[in-house]
Amino acid sequence: MPLTQVLPSAISVHDESENAAMLRSKSSLTTSGKFNGAAVKQRSVLGDICSNRSALTNVVPDTDFKKPQHLPSKSVVKKQIQESENLPLPVDKEVVKPAAETRRPSFSSQYLEIEDIDTEPNPQLVAVYVKDIYKYLNELEDKTPIKPNYMESGYKIKPHMRTILIDWMVEVHSRFKLLQETLYLTVATMDRFLQMESSVVRHDLQLVGLTCMFIASKFEEMYTPEISDFVFMSDKAYTKKEILRMELRILKALDFNLGRPLPLHFLRRYTKAATHVYDWVDVLHHTLSKYLMELSLPEYDFCHISPSQLAAASLCLSLKVLDERETPIDVLWNDTLIFYSGYTYQALEPIVGKFCSLLIKSETSKHQAIRKKYLVSKFYQISALPHLKSPVTHAFLAKLALKNSNFIHVSYPNDGC
Repeated sequence: MPLTQVLPSAISVHDESENAAMLRSKSSLTTSGKFNGAAVKQRSVLGDICSNRSALTNVVPDTDFKKPQHLPSKSVVKKQIQESENLPLPVDKEVVKPAAETRRPSFSSQYLEIEDIDTEPNPQLVAVYVKDIYKYLNELEDKTPIKPNYMESGYKIKPHMRTILIDWMVEVHSRFKLLQETLYLTVATMDRFLQMESSVVRHDLQLVGLTCMFIASKFEEMYTPEISDFVFMSDKAYTKKEILRMELRILKALDFNLGRPLPLHFLRRYTKAATHVYDWVDVLHHTLSKYLMELSLPEYDFCHISPSQLAAASLCLSLKVLDERETPIDVLWNDTLIFYSGYTYQALEPIVGKFCSLLIKSETSKHQAIRKKYLVSKFYQISALPHLKSPVTHAFLAKLALKNSNFIHVSYPNDGC
């Protein structure tokens, strides 16, 4: 028989005999419980481990075994890092030396006696916004200034022509029964235009004044006079087309910006502050201040003064003229008035001196339109007030005018304008 056929069967028979012998030996070990003379404990099945507690009583714990520690999650580690970064760094404390003792009071303990004039519950007074409103008005008057002595060179018109024109415009204003704001805006618009246009001739100066009043009445009045009324007031010296043409010229020169603050806006605020300080301040003080401000309109030397300064100086002089206690004028203008106006008496003194000179010469001036206007009962006949004619007042006015003698009135010859 070939070798290739005998070997596989022999190998398989040999393997089977060896496997059978191994199985017999394992079974004998299991049944007898002995292996090479050593006792081997019988292995329990899985179900008997939990029920057979006695099998675990003699187990010796392994002391070298350590319970595995659970690592913290990434979010916990990140939170711990952020908390450690937010901890304040240690700072070396400087040794502060005690301040030297002084008998002078600190600035924080020195309170100014300022009256709050905005506590009234009247919603029309908009007390919540009043400080912002007047702050805006102060900024606006700085943006629309009028240069001093703008007619010095290159002008064919002269300051006395302006004075004559404004005196006539006061009469026109009274004839039309327009608001006080309209007159102030008329003069301010005319000065702003004239300082930009040096080519205006004397023949067109009245046309400029009429047109400025026409523009101001549109801006301030509810019912504006007709353009034909202005033609009539000029005695038909100008036509409607000329007024409309000049209106467009003025508006283009001013870039259609007419919102210049007026002295009346500030005077109302300052008079309100004065009434909270002095119980004797009344409507006469307010009317006398308006009279002083209106007297300054025809004066060329006043045109460059800001509206807020005019209002403050006129009220300051009114308080002194109508004061029967002979209080010094710098004492009358106290901390409350300084706070709400923004001007000290030292800043207002030169302008107050100009008003004194103006009051003295107003009685003998050729231009009496404003004095006649304030002789009516509507204005309490303030221009005929006995206080203005008293020797004490005249002495005070002359003294203050002499002290501030930088105001010099120049008289120009009458050239038929």
